[in-house]
Amino acid sequence: MRALPEIRGLKYPDEFVARHFFKRGLDRRTGRVLELGSGTGNNLSLYAAWGWSLTGVDYSDQALKDARWNLGDAPDLLQADLAHGLPPLDAPYDVLLIPNLLCYLTAAEARARLSELKPLLARDAEVFVRTRLIDDYRYGRGEEEEPDGFRLATPETGEAGLFNLFYTEAGLLDLLSDVLGLVDPQVFRVRFDNLQAGRRVPGNSDIVIWGQAS
Repeated sequence: MRALPEIRGLKYPDEFVARHFFKRGLDRRTGRVLELGSGTGNNLSLYAAWGWSLTGVDYSDQALKDARWNLGDAPDLLQADLAHGLPPLDAPYDVLLIPNLLCYLTAAEARARLSELKPLLARDAEVFVRTRLIDDYRYGRGEEEEPDGFRLATPETGEAGLFNLFYTEAGLLDLLSDVLGLVDPQVFRVRFDNLQAGRRVPGNSDIVIWGQAS
């Protein structure tokens, strides 16, 4: 991996990805991790430091090029539009990370992708999901295309024209339990302000859920 000043894109893993990694003892073993929406590899870099085998999938060819620069040649980095399906994957995986994807999929697409992932997971695989709640700042800012799903009109967040689906805690728990058989889920609500394009954006509201697939 590159030295920190040389890294392209985000320098550090998501705070809750790091919490999950250490609180679930993933630093005390190795295995195979799959991240959907892997970007430039900032989350996978944590797993790389502890010797895990890495697979990342992202829509952006440039992000994947930056991830290759950051992480080196060993990871399996794949380009795919996850709204339409998964790329060919070398299962099984011991950890599934979905930290920034579900909000950009319709409800039908999200259920379909999770259903496709289920047979790719090892027994008792760790699952980490982070997405947006219905009390997020963006909710309702745009044209509604399905229940709780909007074509955003938020240029201040850099997401104008993108689809966003917002979840309730109960709805997301039901989805993960129904499709992945998630057991012993741990739930965290994350509310924060952020600076985007030089503007303070208040009221970001995320939910983090982790547990084991059964």
